[in-house]
Amino acid sequence: MFCAKCGAEIPDDSVQCSSCGAKVSGEAPAAGPGALSMLSLMIKADPTLFLTMVGSLLIILGAFLPWVSSWGGDILGLNMLGSTGPVILLVGVLLLAVLVLSRSGAAGAWGVVMVLLTALELALIFQSLYFLKDNDAPIGAGFWVAMAGALIIAVSPLLARFVAAKK
Repeated sequence: MFCAKCGAEIPDDSVQCSSCGAKVSGEAPAAGPGALSMLSLMIKADPTLFLTMVGSLLIILGAFLPWVSSWGGDILGLNMLGSTGPVILLVGVLLLAVLVLSRSGAAGAWGVVMVLLTALELALIFQSLYFLKDNDAPIGAGFWVAMAGALIIAVSPLLARFVAAKK
């Protein structure tokens, strides 16, 4: 049997969920929750984890999309500004790695690393923006996708504090 509130597996004779503490009724679902409800439960349980994961994936995706769109052809983020494009991709991958490590050990220390990597990512993206604007280059979708990912990661701790304050 599974808890209707958090989706955790619980023994059939349970009165209360050992994971979230919710009272278990006799008509709890016998099968596990669907993928959409599991995603919803994951977001409710740890919105920072979910947003950081989504932001990191957007940064990585943005590195493979065009950062400059012109009639002469698109320039992908990986080919942008010498080594800046690959560094943006690397920091996105490092953010995912730090996310995994922060969930397995000293969260406070890894949280500081996460903040520093996010600041570096935003600095690199804004540097690219200034470079593109100075050269009157048309900005492509890859830039905006990477920017959205970095901003989502930067805002996720604020959302976590807001959610914690509501509880």
